[in-house]
Amino acid sequence: MLSLDGCFGMQRASGLLLNRILVRRPTKSIRCFHAAGLLHQALTKPKPEEKREKLQRDELNVKTMKPPRSSQNPSKYLRRSFVPNFKPPRYNTQGNLEQLLLKCLEVKPCTTVTTAESYDLTRCISQLHSNGFQPISLIPDEIVTFKHHCDGSTGDVMILGQSGSITCWGFDEAFVNQNILKLVDRARINPLKEEEFETEDMDYVELEDQAQLDTIQLESGNSSLNYLEDSRLVGDLILINSIDSDADLLHKAAFSSGFSRSTKLAVLENAMERHIVQTRTITEKVSKGVRLNLKRGDALKSIGELFLIRGKLNLYSELIETPDLYWSEPQLEKIFKGTSKYLDIGPRINILNSKLDYSTEESRALMGVLSEKNSTVLELIIIYLIAIEICFELYHFYERYWLDAKPTRDDGVKFM
Repeated sequence: MLSLDGCFGMQRASGLLLNRILVRRPTKSIRCFHAAGLLHQALTKPKPEEKREKLQRDELNVKTMKPPRSSQNPSKYLRRSFVPNFKPPRYNTQGNLEQLLLKCLEVKPCTTVTTAESYDLTRCISQLHSNGFQPISLIPDEIVTFKHHCDGSTGDVMILGQSGSITCWGFDEAFVNQNILKLVDRARINPLKEEEFETEDMDYVELEDQAQLDTIQLESGNSSLNYLEDSRLVGDLILINSIDSDADLLHKAAFSSGFSRSTKLAVLENAMERHIVQTRTITEKVSKGVRLNLKRGDALKSIGELFLIRGKLNLYSELIETPDLYWSEPQLEKIFKGTSKYLDIGPRINILNSKLDYSTEESRALMGVLSEKNSTVLELIIIYLIAIEICFELYHFYERYWLDAKPTRDDGVKFM
């Protein structure tokens, strides 16, 4: 038998066990869920400042953009119209530098005009000498340059022989058309009509001495504007560094080559557009089933025009490649390629080649239709000739077997 103390001990132990079973500690998952709820409540609980801002927005009924976590990283807002609380440096962007150059330097026009397929540079030099100018062959067989004075201002004029273009630094389009083009008019090879001339004009500024560079550095608050040491495009503005007078003309020549590339390409683009307008009516007639009054010679002429445009673009000029001079001069090559990129030369060449492909395919289809039509006519002629030959043979058969047999029967009757 158990003693009384033993019974009380067992009862106390069973009570403690029952209490531990009924009042258990929460499991790990319950603790984690409870902690996550507290964390969410702490994160979503609005701060007093945010409460005040929300109340103000509700009062004004204004919808605003969600405030960013960090307003000092502008790359996160590339597709937005503004960057909150971001202040760019004063003159570190293309637009700000362009405004600074426009403020500190004199702006002059640069005009490029394409008037012919090419220029005879030897004849250009002789004509310029006869008009009292002193031309210089800047790049042999490619560019001739001379200085032109008018109303106290002096500008450089560059004649680009292979592209048939003239670039004038310091003169606008009206002055170029009235006074410059006529100086070398007789030196043009395969000249264009006046309404077919193509023009490209831009503004440029020129750093002529160190004092101007110091002024720009002072205005910008930056004494290390290294990007002003080289001639380059700054936004929509050309910067020519003329402090080094030896490189001045070469830099202008590189820009001139880029501009003449654009005007030369524009001439071919306009020729292509005229061809498309001419052939569009024919295509519309074919689509409507209307009979074509088109000769085979006209179709051959159309194909020849397309081949000529393609040849001028890809074979007979340097439109699709960099001139040899700029391969050996990295700075000139950089200027030439930068100008070509600014004027979208690459995409324009690709688009023009695509149009040429489609138009050539269209002209070949028309040639196929005309060839089939010609074959049909020839077949009909052959059929008519065969029919005539059959008629002659029938007549000969009639003579041989009908007319010759009739007198024989008459003779037999008389004999009897």
